[in-house]
Amino acid sequence: MIQRVQSVYLLLVTVLMSIFLVSSYAEITTDLNQTISFYTHAVQKYVATDASVTVMRTLPLVVLVLLTGIISFVNIFLFHKRILQIRICVLSSLLLVVQLVLICFYYSGIKSDFAPDQPAFRIPVIFPVISIILNFMAYRAIHHDEALVNSYNRIR
Repeated sequence: MIQRVQSVYLLLVTVLMSIFLVSSYAEITTDLNQTISFYTHAVQKYVATDASVTVMRTLPLVVLVLLTGIISFVNIFLFHKRILQIRICVLSSLLLVVQLVLICFYYSGIKSDFAPDQPAFRIPVIFPVISIILNFMAYRAIHHDEALVNSYNRIR
């Protein structure tokens, strides 16, 4: 039900996770003229000949991003079950926190292996943080709806 504000918040979480799935969230340039790009699916190293070599596969991060996006999208259509919607928002937020921990883990692990000349985070790295905030705002809106329905039930 798209006219509820929490549906818009949850849809934004889905869109942000979809963009995060396909974009690079960090990049390291080394002094050997190598570029290491961090994607959701893998960490890739580009040398001067523009050939890419996969340094590490990051399957747990892909699973978390997909799971968070799908859960948020499905949560939009559970508007009749507000308590379940609240629980799913909390679960989605916890998955996003684990996702942030994994991002930091992969970044620090690769950064320690190479001598970085210019480390740089990209805009998509803040998408999980924004998604946590949007999940919290959806949680509050759903909780407000539940309180409103309960108050109407008390009046009858």
